[in-house]
Amino acid sequence: MFKKIFGLVLLAHILVIAYFGLRPGESERAPPATSAETSGSPSPFSSDNGASELEQDDILEAVVPKKEIVVPTEFSPAVFSELPAGIDSATVGTGFLFDATHNRVLWEKESEKPVRIASMTKMMTALLAFEDIENRDDLSLDTVIKVTNAAYRMGGSQVWLDPRESFSLRDLLITIMVKSANDSSYLVGEYLADGDMPGFIQRMNDRAAELKMTSTHFLNAHGLPEGDTGNEASCQDLARLAFALLQFEKAAEWASLPKYTFRAEADQPTILDNHNRLVETTNGVDGMKTGYTRAAGYCVTATALRDDRRLIAVTTGFKSSKQRDAFTKALIDWGYRQD
Repeated sequence: MFKKIFGLVLLAHILVIAYFGLRPGESERAPPATSAETSGSPSPFSSDNGASELEQDDILEAVVPKKEIVVPTEFSPAVFSELPAGIDSATVGTGFLFDATHNRVLWEKESEKPVRIASMTKMMTALLAFEDIENRDDLSLDTVIKVTNAAYRMGGSQVWLDPRESFSLRDLLITIMVKSANDSSYLVGEYLADGDMPGFIQRMNDRAAELKMTSTHFLNAHGLPEGDTGNEASCQDLARLAFALLQFEKAAEWASLPKYTFRAEADQPTILDNHNRLVETTNGVDGMKTGYTRAAGYCVTATALRDDRRLIAVTTGFKSSKQRDAFTKALIDWGYRQD
């Protein structure tokens, strides 16, 4: 009997010792709650911390970097000084063919010379819009923009915007990339600058300087002549600009559309044909922008992708669009045959 009682007492002692021995010491215990925690203030690292939407956005902005646009700062000498006999370089004013995948210039003709660029200007207007969408919390492709009287008065290539209408930024950018719409280009620049067009044009020139477009000067957002002068750039500058624009997927997606239905919900939709016919005639061409004024002649910045190899061709100063398209197609096809 005594042994049973002793055994039970011994077992009880062991259990008590084990219980207290397994409890953490003071140095292992969690620290007392701070005043912020006890008052219900959230931790910035908690997934359910009760922070306001603005506070959440501030946290995200602090850790998510903005898109960094990288372009070639310098171009190497051209691999080829002449084109084959079947491609008549006498018809082109200035020209440039860049293999962006292998970072080498295949061919050039006075590619650093500033020339009139007409509607190729719109690549910069589009680039600033894409960058603002990326960087501004108050702007998206769905942002609705009311047509202004100033945009309505724009001439040349247009989509006949009316001050009684409003369109999404998406629709306006597509009309710029497909139809080369001067009225849409003006309206987008005007909206991005809160009505301050001189300020927007300054932004265009500032961005050109940042992209090392050293021979570029913008006077407007669309490319129409300004009296006896107009927007200027070199072929190398335009290749840099196209390179930057290609870093936004929608740019090539929209620039490669053969057609686009604008005002799709209207009784009579506006069917737009792409000014850049190379997207239909030349394998891999997915952009980027054509241009024409009397002073500039016919010109194009053409981007192409075949078998994961990217080429950028810039050609200016042609007497006709047919001549421009034939030369540029032949130039791109030749470029893809070079190892």
